Amino acid sequence: MQAIRTLGQFVEDEQIAAWIAGALDAIHQRAAHEAKKAGKSLKLTVSCTSCTAKKTCCWSMVVARLYEGVAIADRLVRTGRDTPALRDELGARAEAMEAASPRDWRTPCVFLDERERCTIYDIRPSPCGILHVYTDPDWCTTLAGDIQGYVAQEELTAAMEMEEVFRDRLSLRKKVGRRYLGVLPRMVLVALEAWDRTDFRDYLRQLPWPGEAEIARWSAKARARAQ
Repeated sequence: MQAIRTLGQFVEDEQIAAWIAGALDAIHQRAAHEAKKAGKSLKLTVSCTSCTAKKTCCWSMVVARLYEGVAIADRLVRTGRDTPALRDELGARAEAMEAASPRDWRTPCVFLDERERCTIYDIRPSPCGILHVYTDPDWCTTLAGDIQGYVAQEELTAAMEMEEVFRDRLSLRKKVGRRYLGVLPRMVLVALEAWDRTDFRDYLRQLPWPGEAEIARWSAKARARAQ
């Protein structure tokens, strides 16, 4: 008889976090390679690699998938960063982000340190890792010109396919139209709240996941950033 496990135990036993981290790294590396390749054909250079401007990309609304939240939650738990204060901050950020206009959200990511360095960089969600621009990095902040960037369609598809595999591995069967995604702080908080539950599958299934209208709103924002 198979032992009943919490989400955290399942993630550890099945090496889920390592699998997610490896898949995300592959997606990010491919995006960087393809952005450089596409820029070369257009005689443009990716400006992100030499950016010294304020990291507006880390001040933007990020929509992540549950598996990305799980990878971050695993890191937070293992490094002792899962605290009541952090969970309160994640909850407050999630509510504010969900109520905001994607274009108007300009708040430093909760995972930035005091030097504006990403503290989860190697497991950052795919929207963070596949964003590359060719125009002046200052424009990302000032909007002084039309931002031109790499449209990472293949990488977005790979991230969506990862969600399917993740659900299969966790036995989270899909309802028609359901996607296990949301704003980044919400996905991390959901994973943390499910971490010590043995009924985590039922818990995750019953949550109010976003409908098609909300997903369309986020997708429009993503397209605008990539143009």
